[in-house]
Amino acid sequence: MDTNVETATLQQDAVDGIVKDWMRILPGTDVSSLQIMSRMLRVIRSFERRREDLLIQYGLEPWSFDMLAALRRNPGGVSSPGELIAATLVTSGTMTTRLKSLERRGLIVRRKGETDGRNVVVTLTAAGRESVDDAFEDVLQVQRDVVASLNDHEQAALEGVLRTILSAQEPPTITN
Repeated sequence: MDTNVETATLQQDAVDGIVKDWMRILPGTDVSSLQIMSRMLRVIRSFERRREDLLIQYGLEPWSFDMLAALRRNPGGVSSPGELIAATLVTSGTMTTRLKSLERRGLIVRRKGETDGRNVVVTLTAAGRESVDDAFEDVLQVQRDVVASLNDHEQAALEGVLRTILSAQEPPTITN
């Protein structure tokens, strides 16, 4: 990507200043990835702040919403800690702490597996299901608001490009 392309037709943003500064500091260095990655990070951070502010109204944190949503997507609201780790991209230690917190709040229950007592099964409670269901539509609206400046064609193109980038970073996912 040519970072010297005239962007007069596009609104200048903070990233343009960052790129310009790096081009001045390290002339000849390809800083084109900053054009994309810095903007992606800024969009995500903006979304995360808005989502966090919203979820507080439901008594949830982003991590608790993500955990409850991962359980809600599973048949019967049941999952193993390992499946939840894969779905939420956290470590086993973090998962244990989070499961304890959700259990204390009455949003999940943990029990030993029926066929193997060494396994743990995590189940969404009615209160957990209600919490995630209540917040879900509003979270979707925040997502819609973030991409509202794009028309349908631009949203589809962005989704495709992001899918391509993500598929190069993560192994394929097998869905049920």
